[in-house]
Amino acid sequence: MSARMNFKFRVAGLVGLGLTMGLGGCVSQQHYDQMEMQYRAAADRNSTLARENEQLQSALALQGNASSGTQSTLEQLRSENAKLRAELASNNQLLLDLDDQLRGLNLMDPATDRALTELARRHPDLLTYDSQLGMLRFSSDLTFNSGSDQLREGANETLAALANVLKGQDAARYELHIVGYTDSQAISSGTAQRHPTNTHLSVHRAISVKQKLSSLGVPVDRLLVAGWGESHPAVPNSASGNTPQNRRVEIYFRPESVAGGTTVTSSEADTQASPARPLDPVK
Repeated sequence: MSARMNFKFRVAGLVGLGLTMGLGGCVSQQHYDQMEMQYRAAADRNSTLARENEQLQSALALQGNASSGTQSTLEQLRSENAKLRAELASNNQLLLDLDDQLRGLNLMDPATDRALTELARRHPDLLTYDSQLGMLRFSSDLTFNSGSDQLREGANETLAALANVLKGQDAARYELHIVGYTDSQAISSGTAQRHPTNTHLSVHRAISVKQKLSSLGVPVDRLLVAGWGESHPAVPNSASGNTPQNRRVEIYFRPESVAGGTTVTSSEADTQASPARPLDPVK
């Protein structure tokens, strides 16, 4: 079966699942992770289609400047480009549909959601909050010095405010998955003595955040750490690898959820989580 046909069947499956789940009410962590995984798969496919379309456009431009004896090849390229544009439009619509469904899911409780929104508002340079994903993102450049896993003073203050939220009654239902990321810039010789690779650096930074929250009274059995290094960048890395947006630490809120009378914990849900989730914790 061709890759194109595989994709069409996958699209049909995603839409079917979305209709089955519905848009409102409480949702289990497992269902939310499944929806997010599907969204990420569609987004990845969208990027691939866009690249293929750009390549075909370039080929069409080159072919158009060639001799008239290549008319057959030119028409073939035009036909393939039209198919790609149609598939890209279809995938764009799928992304919009999945985004609407994700927005309809109720992952965060209102009190914790308000507290985290306010925390991000007070620290806009350091912190962003995504209510849909249940995720706080710390900018590594403001949280740590270059090549270091030692928290800066401003980050300590923000984590202290976060700990106060996490120790509240409403937030007590969440496990916290603390995930470090880097850009693709090579580790310097000085940094390599403590952090041999970008993966080591990303994990060590996540551990520093975990240790700080634990020292502030957040129960350690609610804290999981992982590091993806330069994998799963937030934006494409630059040619030099120096890409500040990709140097970050993200904290994901993973609650216990009830679906169909069965309690689903965040640990169980992670077995079906998207590739951008910490499936193998480092403790």
